[in-house]
Amino acid sequence: MKKTSFLFFLLFICQHISAQYPEYGLHIQSYPLQAPDFTSMVLEDGKPIPTLGEKIVLKFNIWVRNDNVFGTVFRIITNTNKNIDLMFSVGENDKRFPILVTGDAVNPIPKEVRRETWLPIELTLQPKDGQITLEYDSVQVKTSYKDLIDVQNLRIAFGYCPFDKFTLGDVASINLKDIRLNRNNKDIRFWKMARHNNNVCYDEISQAPATGKNARWIIDQYISWKPIYHKEFKSSPSIAFDPTIGTFYMATDKNKLYVFHSEEYITDTITIKGGEFVANYPNQLIYIPERQQLLSYNLNENIYSAFNPTTQTWEGNQKVSKDHDYWNNTIVYNPSNESLVSFGGYGHYHYNNELLISFPWSENKPQTKINLTDIHPRYTMASTIVGNTLYIFGGRGCPSGRQELSPRNYYDLYAVNLLTQQVNKLWEYTTTPENGDFQPGENMVYDDEKKCFYFFCSQQGGMLMKAGLDKPGFEPMSLPINLKMESQYIYSNLFYSPQQKKLYAVVHQAEVSGEAALNIYEINFPPISVQAFKQNLNEMEERQNGGYTIWFIAGGVLLLIGIGILFFYLRKKKRQEEMTFAQKESENVPQELPASAVRIPEINDIPISIATPEFNNYDLSKSCVCFFGGFKVIDKEGVDITYLFTPTLKALLILLILYTGKDSKGIIGHKLIQLLWYDKTEESAKNNRNVYMSKLRGLLEKVGDIKILNQNSFWSIQFEDGTISDYLEALRLYRENNSQNLERLLELLLSGVMLPNMEIDWIDTFKNEFSNNTIDLLYRLLKREDLSETLRLKIADIMFQHDYINEEALCVKCRILCQQGKKGLAKTVYDTFCKEYNSSMGTEYKYSLMEIIEGKTLDQ
Repeated sequence: MKKTSFLFFLLFICQHISAQYPEYGLHIQSYPLQAPDFTSMVLEDGKPIPTLGEKIVLKFNIWVRNDNVFGTVFRIITNTNKNIDLMFSVGENDKRFPILVTGDAVNPIPKEVRRETWLPIELTLQPKDGQITLEYDSVQVKTSYKDLIDVQNLRIAFGYCPFDKFTLGDVASINLKDIRLNRNNKDIRFWKMARHNNNVCYDEISQAPATGKNARWIIDQYISWKPIYHKEFKSSPSIAFDPTIGTFYMATDKNKLYVFHSEEYITDTITIKGGEFVANYPNQLIYIPERQQLLSYNLNENIYSAFNPTTQTWEGNQKVSKDHDYWNNTIVYNPSNESLVSFGGYGHYHYNNELLISFPWSENKPQTKINLTDIHPRYTMASTIVGNTLYIFGGRGCPSGRQELSPRNYYDLYAVNLLTQQVNKLWEYTTTPENGDFQPGENMVYDDEKKCFYFFCSQQGGMLMKAGLDKPGFEPMSLPINLKMESQYIYSNLFYSPQQKKLYAVVHQAEVSGEAALNIYEINFPPISVQAFKQNLNEMEERQNGGYTIWFIAGGVLLLIGIGILFFYLRKKKRQEEMTFAQKESENVPQELPASAVRIPEINDIPISIATPEFNNYDLSKSCVCFFGGFKVIDKEGVDITYLFTPTLKALLILLILYTGKDSKGIIGHKLIQLLWYDKTEESAKNNRNVYMSKLRGLLEKVGDIKILNQNSFWSIQFEDGTISDYLEALRLYRENNSQNLERLLELLLSGVMLPNMEIDWIDTFKNEFSNNTIDLLYRLLKREDLSETLRLKIADIMFQHDYINEEALCVKCRILCQQGKKGLAKTVYDTFCKEYNSSMGTEYKYSLMEIIEGKTLDQ
């Protein structure tokens, strides 16, 4: 099976050898912006990163921009408050050179800064002897820095340094990516600076956060609308689009026609020489590619006027005379019978549900009006024609059609057979959308390959969404534009150009006075799911259809599949070794377990025969769900599939495991709904539960034989032979009293604290109980004199993870380090403890280091 997986990836690389990967990285903003707008990015959320007295290597790549080649690239602050910096400085003739700064000493790097290309940088720190080596763009410099000797931890900031008393005013304009942190020749962190959640990027080894301010992510360009046109008009224009050449037409009256060429970003103005422009309200203009014709229309009076580019005239001569009743209708061209198909709209205080079929090029076919009674009257809906079917999505209206009777937003999808006028309701989304209500733009774009629709909507000032044919709901396919939509009249539409392989969004806003503004944006097609660029943040709610990152950019421009999987595949052989180090990096977060679920054995009554802390009782490299050291799921092939678990799926799995550990029956159904879908109606919540249970079962099949059981309204989870949950295994060991179980338990606990970075109320209850019980267990273990010093040190480290001002752990660690002749390390441990103690308790720690070493503290 492993050979098969390797051959798959080899085949993948061969197939896509010429494909470009999307650009990614962090764009660090600096001058000419103001200092409050500078970008900062601190590793490990600004928390100290332990050196363990070992060699530390920091690797990353930078792209130096021309904005401001001066100032800080990174700043490292030691636990002794000394700095190590990489900066750009100015030399003769205004040339720019990198410098390595240690304290106040400057170490020049004899190479002018190269710009607009990716440069590798590697910094090596040796706490044992104070040696520093910097490799910058193939040039190596070495220096000795005595203040680095015996340094115990480091804080690292790129861009603007936010650490108190260590800020600097000048920041270099760079792009940053692929930050690796290596300790003792083993990678412990890898921040790719690609997928992210707002200002946070998690490393791909242990999910430690790099937290930014004013972060601007390069990869977001693939899910961001690019503004390409803005114009203000004295009267509202009608807009049409020619998809064959990517050209927009904008007409305000019969006198002028504005033509915007999206590929060249050029606008032409055509002075109309005659004829009537028959639109009697904005957006009664359409371009028909099949006829290569720009057509203005008036649905109320069933009159039409085509534009003749040769004579620069409108060919119709009939003047409009009536007010219109079809504000914000949706209209599409049906090539099968050369008709215009309109649905809905608003006029004279009423919404309508009229299906209006018009034949502009046939005088013998009358306009047809049919009330689709199966669809509530509405306006601002989206539509498209696929074959002989008209699809209609969403809108705003009410059953009676009367404006004064509580209009509402609709999130439903209908299929209308244009041959029989039969209406089929495909689905309806009944809850308020995430991030609030919205109305879609006039048209949808159908993707035949993926069997889905794309539409532009008003949510968060403009966003692209995707909707399927058979599944209620929609998925964000772009970041929001955040355009202020506060005008009296708002119209938007979505267009697709196969030639340019782009989607275009048009937003038209007008006031009562008639003054209007038009904005046009573009994004590549096919669009990419926003979820593909996000890492799972537990604070965020589930985004529908989120999943494994598959990045498609059409037309041979960009194609990326499986960067994450490939990376984890190549690293899986190292995971067992890294777990020992990852546990030391976990945050000091309380852990979870109900007291009723676990009874700690009385250690003093149990023989202990632990000779070494390097256990090998468990294989957590495959078929496992891990809580210790961070949430992680490894499938039966040894591939890390944690990224497949969206926030809701992750919460559901954690909930089942926690409550199964508390009581083998699991969790009662209504309690499960109360915790995960408290904001939904009972019917909707049950539907969500069933959908996500099905998704979870599918993912767990990848892991192995893991069953989700539903018995007597209780939900539980069962791990069969060949699979393991480290948390449930720890609970089993807690409940049994023998020395072999203690060895196994310590092996699990050495992996790290449970579920760090997860802060949800119902999880915290479990975490706190488990943390308290674990500290009690470890406290009693430390009282035993027959444990090795190495093991006692590791137990003390575990205790610090659960309680960073635990005095028993401090005493044990400092005494053993002094006995081993590592007095400098003991002093650093003590100083760090005192600082944390003072910060937490608001008072100085009362015992000196000498009193701790001599046993005059807790022994008294």
